[in-house]
Amino acid sequence: MIQRIQSLFLLCTAIVTGLLFFMPVASIVVPNNFTYAFYTTKVVQAGSPCVFITWNWMSLILNALITTLAVVTIFIHHKKSKTVKPTLFLQLRLCIVNIVLQLGLIVLMWLQVRQRSNELNAEWFADISFIFPLIGVIFTWLAIRGIVKDITLLKSFDRIR
Repeated sequence: MIQRIQSLFLLCTAIVTGLLFFMPVASIVVPNNFTYAFYTTKVVQAGSPCVFITWNWMSLILNALITTLAVVTIFIHHKKSKTVKPTLFLQLRLCIVNIVLQLGLIVLMWLQVRQRSNELNAEWFADISFIFPLIGVIFTWLAIRGIVKDITLLKSFDRIR
């Protein structure tokens, strides 16, 4: 359901991690004046004609999985009274998995950029989009807080009956 606050946070997570497909994560500057732009999907040589170097399959798959999982988690919620509690617990678990995957993406991006810069004997500089997975972790954590509030609300209704 879109009208729940955790759904908005998960939508923000999907948007932020979806932006990683189109924005460079880091720049690798080689001493002979070449600059490589490192995306989660590919590595390109920056310049007037952008030259494609290689694909980043691991970070591409992981980023696609994170974005898809955030969108799927939004639409799991059911309004039927007997299935609300199990779906909330499923949403909670999927959000925790999403946080672990996002932290893994941060580590993977750092390792890939560092490895590529060591191969080229170059320096690397993180762009602003390098922290997008961390922003996604914060949004997912806020969604978890909303899900936990829904669970405690349902438990209080069960006590009243």
